[in-house]
Amino acid sequence: MTTDRDPALDPARDLRVERLIPAPAATLWRCLTEADRLRRWWVPSPVEITDLVIEPQPGGRFFTHMRLPDGGEHRVEMMILHAEPQHRLRFTDLMTAGFVPVAQPMFGFAAEIALIAEGAATRYVATARHARPEDASRHREMGFHDGWGTVADQLAALAPSFDD
Repeated sequence: MTTDRDPALDPARDLRVERLIPAPAATLWRCLTEADRLRRWWVPSPVEITDLVIEPQPGGRFFTHMRLPDGGEHRVEMMILHAEPQHRLRFTDLMTAGFVPVAQPMFGFAAEIALIAEGAATRYVATARHARPEDASRHREMGFHDGWGTVADQLAALAPSFDD
């Protein structure tokens, strides 16, 4: 069931990036939930994804292993909370696959990517809701808007090339 309910953003705890992408929601959904497509845009270039697992159902695993330009590596284990095909994907770093709580999450957030059809295009709305204002502040200072904005732009450039 699709719901357009969008709780008001709390400027102390919530961060958002939005883009109008010239591709249908069905294409963006595949780019978001199929590992071979997701790995092509999910991290800002020149960071590379060396391994990625996404299981788009509640309790599913969402894992990325990234290689940074300096040779460093970064692993992120998250869990899918909700998957509504072609409309919305929610995930969190507060738990890992199977609803296992995380002792020390990276950011302490639940994220949502909403896909809203607008004619032949789709509005991509990525929201990260943090448990504490200090978590949101740290995420903002680490470059949330630049990073999540860059990946949204990478998706916008890539998605129209798929012939779905």
